[in-house]
Amino acid sequence: MGNISLWVLFLVGTVSSTDYDSVDRLTNKMLEGYNNMVRGSNDISKRTIVAFTFQLVRIVEYDEVNGKLAVAGFFFMQWQDDRMTWDPNQYNGTTDILFEESEVWTPHIILSSAHSNFRKLGMDELPVRFDATGKSYWFPADVFSTSCSPDIYYYPYDTQNCILYFSFWGYGINEVGFYPVLDEVNRYVYADHGLWNLTDSSVTITENPEINFIAAVIQLTLVRMPNFYLINMVLPIVVTGMLNILVFLLPAESGERVGYSITVLLAIAVFQTIASEQLPPVSRPQISLLCIKLLVDLLLSVLVTTLTIVSLYFYDMPDSRKVPVCLRGMCNVILCRTCRSSRREKDNYDYVEETYEIYKIVDGQKVTSSISLSDQRSSDEKESKSKEITWEDVGRCCDIVFTVFSLLSFVASNAVFAVLVM
Repeated sequence: MGNISLWVLFLVGTVSSTDYDSVDRLTNKMLEGYNNMVRGSNDISKRTIVAFTFQLVRIVEYDEVNGKLAVAGFFFMQWQDDRMTWDPNQYNGTTDILFEESEVWTPHIILSSAHSNFRKLGMDELPVRFDATGKSYWFPADVFSTSCSPDIYYYPYDTQNCILYFSFWGYGINEVGFYPVLDEVNRYVYADHGLWNLTDSSVTITENPEINFIAAVIQLTLVRMPNFYLINMVLPIVVTGMLNILVFLLPAESGERVGYSITVLLAIAVFQTIASEQLPPVSRPQISLLCIKLLVDLLLSVLVTTLTIVSLYFYDMPDSRKVPVCLRGMCNVILCRTCRSSRREKDNYDYVEETYEIYKIVDGQKVTSSISLSDQRSSDEKESKSKEITWEDVGRCCDIVFTVFSLLSFVASNAVFAVLVM
C-alpha cells in the first residue's frame, strides 16, 4: 500500500523545481538522442521488469448474451529507464519531470482477451513521469472490454469468472516481464454495481517460453444479485404454475375449465419467451436450470389441459352407458362410498321385541308367565346397500385424482429447482 500511495503522489503532484528554465533545459537534455523504440536498460540483454497494480473503478456492464464484460480501471506501472537519470543539483533541485507517452519508451501492452477491438494500452497524450534515478511512472486508464463466456446453469443465482489477459506485444519473454505489486485488484475507488457483486479477484503472471508469450492475468469473480429476477421472474413463474392446481376446482358446468387451463399454458409460454431473450443462446457448458424448469412447467400445463378435457368427457357421458366395474370400484374407494355404506347399513337395522305368554295348570290353578324375544330386522330392505355410481361420480373422482397429481407435480418441480440453484 505504501508503493500505491507513492504512485498516487506522483500522479497528482507537480514537477519539483524552482524555475521554468531548469525544467526546460532538463527536458531538452533528456530527449537528446533518445530513441523511444529502444528499451531504457543500459544492458539490453537484461529484462525490463514492469511492476504494476490494477485499480478497478467500476463494472460498466456484463452482457451475457454477447459474452462481453466491460470494466473501467487504470494501471499504476513503474519500470527503470537508465537514460532518464540526472543530478538534481545541476538543474536547480529538479527531482522529476513529465513527458508525453509518444516521446519516451513505454511497454507495448494490449488486452489480448479483448471482445472485439485490439488496441495498445494508453494514449499518446498521457504523461509519463520520471524521477532523477530513472524510475518511470505511467498511469494508463481505459474501459476494457474482454470476452467472458457466461455459465448460466444456475441463473439467476449464477457466478461468473471473467479473466483479462494483458500481454506484451512485439517483445520476447527474455526482453520484458511483469511484476504484480499486489496479488489482487485494488478497489480503493471501486463503485459497486447494481446487479453484480465483485466477491473476489486475483492478479497473476503466466509465461510460456515455447510460444514466447507472457501476460498479466486479472481474474474477477462476479456474483449476480438475484433479488430483481426473483421478484420479477421466478416468483411469477411459481405463482403461474400454481394456478394449474385450481382448474379442477371450477364447476364442470361453468364451461370455463378448458379456457382457464389454456390461459395458464399461454402465460407460461410467455415467461419462457422472456427468459430466452435475456439468456445467451448457448448450450455450453450447460443450459439454464430456469429454462429447464419452464419447459417442465409448460409440459405439465399441457398435461393438465389434457386431463381437464378427459374429466369433462366423463361428466358429459350419457347415463344410458353403464359404468365399468373397475371405475365403480375406484370411485367407491375415492369417494369413500364403501365406508359410508357400511355405516348406513348398520344404522338401518331396528331391534324388534315380541312378548309371548305361557301358562300351565298347577294344582288345579292356572299359572301364567311371559317371555320376551327380540329380533334384528332391516328397516329398509328395499333400499340398495350402496348408491349406484354414475358418470358424474366418475368425473368427480377424476377431479380429485388430477388435483392431487397437479399439486404433487407443482411441489416436486419447484423443490428440485430450489435445491439445485441454492
